Amino acid sequence: MDKAIPLARQIKAKRFNRHVITKNMGVAFCYAFLISMAVIILYPILVTLMSAFNVSNSLYSTSFFPENFSLTENFVQLFNDTPYLSWYRNTFLVSIITMILSTFIVTISGFVYSRYRYQSRKSALMSLLIIQIIPSGSGLIALYAIANSIGIYSSANATLYTYIFMILIYTTGGITMNTILMKGYYDSIPRALDESAKIDGATQMQIFKEILLPLVKPMIMVIAIFCFLGPIGDIIMPKFLIASMDSEAKTLAVGLMGLINNIKESSYNVFAAGAVLAAIPPVIVFYKFQDYIVGGLTSGGVKG
Repeated sequence: MDKAIPLARQIKAKRFNRHVITKNMGVAFCYAFLISMAVIILYPILVTLMSAFNVSNSLYSTSFFPENFSLTENFVQLFNDTPYLSWYRNTFLVSIITMILSTFIVTISGFVYSRYRYQSRKSALMSLLIIQIIPSGSGLIALYAIANSIGIYSSANATLYTYIFMILIYTTGGITMNTILMKGYYDSIPRALDESAKIDGATQMQIFKEILLPLVKPMIMVIAIFCFLGPIGDIIMPKFLIASMDSEAKTLAVGLMGLINNIKESSYNVFAAGAVLAAIPPVIVFYKFQDYIVGGLTSGGVKG
């Protein structure tokens, strides 16, 4: 009996040590994965940032800090040699209008899908999910054909009509997935609030404006941010629709890509300077509204 007790303690100690080793290995693996991902993400950012202040026309340098360092030369060249302000204005004008239209439509459509029950509701939601499966790039030729057939490129205001056409595409393209997210957020709000307000004599519009709308503010901010950032980083759609237009009519992504397209005449450091300036608004938006992004996405995932 006395020998059995030490044996049981040894077995328990071995199990405890194995558990501790397994747990420590898991923690070490998580830290190694997170550190490697941080390096992968931060390295191109640091290369671009250092290249923006390097005047040797190369994205890479023999040292971390560029030897030919200049705070302003690449930025001055960017504004003098390219219509960068026009690219900036075009891009953010499209982003802001797209954000306003998409957020307005998605806020209402999410409310309708969540609070109303009608015959084709399930089929409409299924259609939204099916549309999301189709890659957005697969419709580029059809979109170009539509724009050409309605006379956008042959009109006197071709640039204006093309940008309006792009805004409509961005707006409708972001509605499907964002509507599903907004519906999930509306579903996380108890319907008892609606019923209590109806008992007190509130109309459906009053319930939407005075009760539900303030509660879904985090998700509205999330969708607004997504819709704002989408056109800024998109290069496929503008490249396809405005490739033949004047340089001033281009967006940031298309204009900056033109700086490095030609190998012999590439301006890598000017490109890096433009990329750094283009990244400032998205960084500010993420930093300012990061609480809304985390809270909105986690709360919206409670119900679907």
